[in-house]
Amino acid sequence: MNSLKLATALSLALGAVAIVATPANAQRARNQQQQQPSGPSLSREEGALIAPLDAAIRAQTWAEANTALQAAQAGVQSAYGRYVVATRMLQIGQGTENQQLQAQAVDAMIASGAAPAETMPNLIVARARFAIQARDWPTAERFLTQALAATPNDADRLWQLAEVQIQLNKNAEALATYQRLLQATEAAGQVPTEERIKRALEIANALRQNEASLALTQRLVRAYPTRANWTEALSRFRSLAGSEAQLALDVRRFMRTAQAFARSNDYLEFAGHLTRAGQPGETKTVLEEGISRGTVTAAEAREMLASANARISEDRASLPAQRTRAMAAASGREARIAGDTFYGYGQYADAVTLYRAALQKGGEDANLVNTRLGAALYAAGQRAEAEAAFRAVTGNRAALAALWLLWLERPAT
Repeated sequence: MNSLKLATALSLALGAVAIVATPANAQRARNQQQQQPSGPSLSREEGALIAPLDAAIRAQTWAEANTALQAAQAGVQSAYGRYVVATRMLQIGQGTENQQLQAQAVDAMIASGAAPAETMPNLIVARARFAIQARDWPTAERFLTQALAATPNDADRLWQLAEVQIQLNKNAEALATYQRLLQATEAAGQVPTEERIKRALEIANALRQNEASLALTQRLVRAYPTRANWTEALSRFRSLAGSEAQLALDVRRFMRTAQAFARSNDYLEFAGHLTRAGQPGETKTVLEEGISRGTVTAAEAREMLASANARISEDRASLPAQRTRAMAAASGREARIAGDTFYGYGQYADAVTLYRAALQKGGEDANLVNTRLGAALYAAGQRAEAEAAFRAVTGNRAALAALWLLWLERPAT
């Protein structure tokens, strides 16, 4: 968003701030002051200077009003007098649609030291609004920060501040402000808007703050679990997960489960990982799925599909013997490998048995095995057991397990 469009959006979000500054209201204030001598009041001389200013404003004779304004500014002595004159300056700025004059008037009202305490929040917000309209980002940041000192959980003000900080190239501060915004919104029992979560995620990604990116990814798909969001989130997660072969395979296996493959390369890349892992059955399944969905062409898949088909018959025939050897082995390695093979052929109940045997025998990475056990249990329709398996995952696979757990929160279909 360019700065002009942003300024318009932010100033509209701030709204037209109501600042009481009319002659009738000023007269009511003077009447109240006469009844309450302890309150601020104008001297006789100050009143005489302001009277012609009020008259010109009522008549909307703006040239006369400006002349009277200059005389009043030069003549008033008290803090309250300066405040009252500043309110008249604001009226002239409003009447002549002069935003620069309105901003100067608000500055003068604040600087007078006599603005009523209940008016100050409106004055500060108004000044931020004028600064945003002028694309004066440093001033906008200063006044929005002041506004938030009084109302630290104001989500709209936090959003405005974050966007202003982005304009100032303070992206780290903007991310922290967006995180405050999301927390404040949720603490109020509301769901942050999809746009705001995505904006925070965009900043975290640009800053390469992987931990923040993963947390925001989880927040996004929990609040807005659309297929498009899962695809976007998991595509980003795939790049964050790195190139470690076993983790890369499991990330892509989850992406396929979540139907987050949007391009032919997604299917082809996953099939390549499976081929290297010695899984012809799953390779064939993945490629044929891509072809059936129109995402992969037969020509693109031809070579890998032919290689997988050439191995499947012998590979499938060896499954019973592979299972027997795995269950008799002293360590869990054979059971984990056999579990991978059974999983690839869609024999999920057998894969579950073998992965559990691998955990019991030991000698394998428990986090890897629990990840695959959870996936096999989910595929077998055992959601509660799958959740328990994913909750046991720690270390560098914890983020993947957390995404699986979010997927399990979805209603069963």
